[in-house]
Amino acid sequence: MRIKIIIEYNGMTFFGWQKQDGVISVQETLEKAIAQVFNGKEKVELFGAGRTDTGVHALGQVAHFNIYTEVLVLRWQNEIGKLVKAINYYLINSEIIVLSAEVVSNDFHARFSARMRHYEYLIYNRKIQSVLMKDRAWHVPQKLDIQQMIKASRHFIGTHNLNSFRSARCNANNPVRTISMVNIQQYQEIIKISISSKSFLHNQVRIMVGTLKFIGENKMDPDEIKALLIEQDRTNAGPTAPPYGLYFKGVEY
Repeated sequence: MRIKIIIEYNGMTFFGWQKQDGVISVQETLEKAIAQVFNGKEKVELFGAGRTDTGVHALGQVAHFNIYTEVLVLRWQNEIGKLVKAINYYLINSEIIVLSAEVVSNDFHARFSARMRHYEYLIYNRKIQSVLMKDRAWHVPQKLDIQQMIKASRHFIGTHNLNSFRSARCNANNPVRTISMVNIQQYQEIIKISISSKSFLHNQVRIMVGTLKFIGENKMDPDEIKALLIEQDRTNAGPTAPPYGLYFKGVEY
């Protein structure tokens, strides 16, 4: 039986999503909690929709796992509604919460079945830092020109080679991605940048945001985005925005 779960977590607590030796990851923490629900009778292997980096948060990360033991299948297929509460019991104080669980077909895959992934980035734009937004948004004290940022963001829409907007550690063979949506909105002192694509390169969203921030500070012209897409040179783009302003918002299947 294959189960899909939707997860929310505070990325500042973990060294990213992916399981790694010697550090605390979201994936491993969840696997251990689910295994405890099953009293160690099932080896749990969790597959996520996206590998968020250290410090990146999630509002709607999606993952799946399988249950092979017959007695567990019979129990939980009839009590799937109780599974969320059971997993969350073992996640107390972990900075992770499971929002929902459902039985899905065995051909569903959290990563490979995804048609669209949605991220959002928060910038806190006022002179004085906020204790409430610390580690939740990027504090930018200089007033940003949001209209210039919106103008620049339109150049990202479509299919492009994004070499200028990926980290040197990105191991994707193909740098071409199709960006379906970039939306920038301001709510008082909060600027929210929403970006949607089927898949992303490593640090792509954070480099895009860092470049848009440069444009909002009038350090770059909005039309320079077009040149960056043609040049395919990371050194000419803006800085990589800090991870704690980034949220994995959700996935469409």
